[in-house]
Amino acid sequence: MSQSNDRLLHIADTLEHINDELISLSIDTERYAMALQAVKTDDPVSQGVIQAVIDALSNDSFFAADASAHMDRVLSMPEMEVTRYE
Repeated sequence: MSQSNDRLLHIADTLEHINDELISLSIDTERYAMALQAVKTDDPVSQGVIQAVIDALSNDSFFAADASAHMDRVLSMPEMEVTRYE
């Protein structure tokens, strides 16, 4: 049974690490999008490219934050005991 608990602890630690990375990704992509908003150009094509990249970064940031929220819910779920019937 101890091996099973060790495995569950390892899984929980791994999920917490993934969640931390998702939060970092969300923050970083928002910062990149804000930095790109400071770029000024009169070229309409360049403006379109910059806006497309900002939109993509914003979508990625939203996805990472949403995935992190789901991960938080999984990590905060109460433990359940499972009995195997064979």
